[in-house]
Amino acid sequence: MRAIALIAFSVLMQAAAEAFLSGRISSGDSLRFSLLAFLGCTLLFLAVNRVSRSRNRPSKYPSAGVGQWRQFAALNAASAVTFLGLYVALVWVPAAFAASLMAGVGPVAASILARLSGQARPAADWLRSVGLFVASLVTAAAVQPALLDTSSWQSGPAASAAGAALALLAGIGATVLARLSRQLGERGVAPSVVMAHRFHLTYVSAAAALVNGQLVERPHLGWGVTALVAFAGVVIPLYALQVGAQRTAATVTMALLAAQPGLAYLVQGALGYPLAVQGTVAVVLLLLAASAVAHAEHRRPQEHGVTQADRTPAAQETDAPASTGVA
Repeated sequence: MRAIALIAFSVLMQAAAEAFLSGRISSGDSLRFSLLAFLGCTLLFLAVNRVSRSRNRPSKYPSAGVGQWRQFAALNAASAVTFLGLYVALVWVPAAFAASLMAGVGPVAASILARLSGQARPAADWLRSVGLFVASLVTAAAVQPALLDTSSWQSGPAASAAGAALALLAGIGATVLARLSRQLGERGVAPSVVMAHRFHLTYVSAAAALVNGQLVERPHLGWGVTALVAFAGVVIPLYALQVGAQRTAATVTMALLAAQPGLAYLVQGALGYPLAVQGTVAVVLLLLAASAVAHAEHRRPQEHGVTQADRTPAAQETDAPASTGVA
């Protein structure tokens, strides 16, 4: 249950950050935000690992074989696709809409990847995944009109379609991230090690785009505000998500992430965006559906997280920053 609580906390914080950024950022803001957030994650957890090593905890750093480095390379690619795709999508479409598409495709993608890897998926599981995807699409359709009644989004149909496509791609990337995180957790790789090495491609790509600058709009937010939102909305919640995902089946993680658009919609309402009755009803139903699917998937014996008995010492430690003295 602790892993599920960490994932839920991460979903809430990320939803709040996305709601704040939605309608306020240009492509320049999006890339600057990605640079600060993911470079910040990398630097923070490199420092966490250094302090941990200095405290004579070598068991947390198993030697990396070829397979593990391949997993890290795939993790970097999936992270770049997921987060750059999402934050660029927020330039063109509202956060609740983008998050609905991203989160909705996740459980279906997780079921497909599980089936391709040889895991049996009963018909009831497929129905739950597809049902959650349909609920997310309904939510996206319900929340879009009210949110677009503001002057924040001036994009035309082509840009809106591009934003929707990026959100769907980000959802598939997030599913791959969940599976890779579970695999690394089973190999005994500590969450802070994963966090220190999963975002290199993301911040390098964001920096390269900012340096090029030809297709980048002028940023609207200052460096200080961007850094604060990046830390509170990405660095801390992504570490919580990493710890939870390494101890939970990917299907459970993606079901919980499906609640993110509903939370983003409610936060946008608290920030002053108009909320439609049909959108609010759809969001409540989506939150209930996500909770039901997560509960059902968590109860599946073959999908349970790794138990305390069969986890390696590296996987058993949460390795939270507070435990190392690094804030």
